[in-house]
Amino acid sequence: MAKKKLAVVAIILLFLAWAPWMNDEKLTKWAIEKRAPIDGTRLEDGSILCEYNSMWMPFGRWIASCEGGYYVNFLQEVAIQQE
Repeated sequence: MAKKKLAVVAIILLFLAWAPWMNDEKLTKWAIEKRAPIDGTRLEDGSILCEYNSMWMPFGRWIASCEGGYYVNFLQEVAIQQE
């Protein structure tokens, strides 16, 4: 019985670490819309200075631009901001 509980917990943790529901394209668009005006990568005329890239990290995604990066956790909240 304890092995089954451990296996279920391990599967849940692996699933959360993978976070397959987090779409890299949608997260990149979100970063451009919400974070670009804050971090200075969007100019006043609406043009973007540099690209945003999203990559997998355990329990979330790392979204990086030329001005810094953001760790977005599996709840899709910005947990860490690096400038």
